[in-house]
Amino acid sequence: MTLIALPVIDKQYWILKDNDRKVGNVEACAGGYQVKINDQIAQYKTIKMVEQRVHVQFESVPKVVKEKPTNLVHGYPIAGRMYNPMWDVPQKLPIYTKTNKSKSWFAAGWYQVKKGRAWQVLQGPKLIMLQRYPYHGPFHSKEEAHSHD
Repeated sequence: MTLIALPVIDKQYWILKDNDRKVGNVEACAGGYQVKINDQIAQYKTIKMVEQRVHVQFESVPKVVKEKPTNLVHGYPIAGRMYNPMWDVPQKLPIYTKTNKSKSWFAAGWYQVKKGRAWQVLQGPKLIMLQRYPYHGPFHSKEEAHSHD
């Protein structure tokens, strides 16, 4: 019979289970590891000794994959830091500044902007650029901006 040790506190405390029934616990202490099963307490110096003598299989702590936070202003992505996000009502644009005291406004999302004779796809252009040149947008992705005609 092999017991499964499920981690509660990584490298410090485990619950021992036999199938789906809790039968005891393992706790790290000053002299090594204390195993308590059905009110019987035993002390072992290492985890290996617990595995071999008590027939315990230690489960590893599941790795938590942290998603990189995507910065969004009203649903549109930006690159870098964002302060003062707001919706520019007259121009219908999601805008933000890059520092708290900045006077330069940027438009969130992807845009097609015509400078000279060519259209370019840009992410987060300065608001003044959109005021000076013809543009299409905002788009939620680069691909969406490229596919717009």
